[in-house]
Amino acid sequence: MKHILLFLMVFLSGSAAIGQTATSYKSIPAAQADTLIKNHQGSADFIILDVRTSAEDLAERIDKSRNLDVNSSSFNDSIDKLDRSKIYFVYCGSGARSVLACNKMIAKNFKTVYNLQGGLYTWKAAGYPTVKGAGSGIGQAMISSLMVKIYPNPVVDLSTLEIGGFLEGEVKIEILNALGSLVLSQKMVPGRAITLNGHELSPGLYFYRLVLPQNQVKSGRFQVAR
Repeated sequence: MKHILLFLMVFLSGSAAIGQTATSYKSIPAAQADTLIKNHQGSADFIILDVRTSAEDLAERIDKSRNLDVNSSSFNDSIDKLDRSKIYFVYCGSGARSVLACNKMIAKNFKTVYNLQGGLYTWKAAGYPTVKGAGSGIGQAMISSLMVKIYPNPVVDLSTLEIGGFLEGEVKIEILNALGSLVLSQKMVPGRAITLNGHELSPGLYFYRLVLPQNQVKSGRFQVAR
C-alpha cells in the first residue's frame, strides 16, 4: 500500500511540474491589449508584432509594431533571431494569421506571447487608434545589429559583400567612389550576398551605405587594389 501511495505522489508531482513548465499563448480582447501596451510603453522587453504582409502594414498598423509576415518563407528564420525571454503581442487582420504565428513561436519556446482576438478589425471597432506608413519597430538596436562584410578586403579580384543581422524585408546597398559618385545601387535581403568584381572598379577608396526602410543610413568603407 505504501508503495502504491508513493507511486501516486511521484506521478502527481511530476504531472504538476509538467503543467508548470508547459507554455501557451494567451488570446486577449482589444481593451486588455490596449492596457498591455500602455503598461509596457517604452519597455525594450515588449515587442508588438504585425504578422500581416508588408503592404498591409504600410497601409495601417498599430503604432510601434514590427512587421514579420507569417506567410513569408523567412518567418521561421526571423523569429529564431528574436529574444525568447521578451514579451510579444501579436496581431493580424482578423486573428487567423496571428494564431498561426503564436503557435509557431510557442513551438520555438517563446515564454510570453499574447494574441489579439479578432485582429486589427476588432481593435479598430473598439475605437483604438492606428497609424500609417513605415513601422517604427526598426530601432537603434536592430540598426546596430546590421553589418556589412566585404571579404577579401581590399578587393583585388572577386570579393563577397554580405549583409548580416536581423531585419525583415529588403534594404538598399549603395556603393560610391571617393568623389561621391554612385557606382552601384542594389536591393538586398540581410543574410544574402553579392559579388564585387575588382576588375570593374578603379583602384582606390570606396564607400558603402545601407539605406533602411525609414531612410536611416549605415555606412562604411573599403578599398579596391590591383
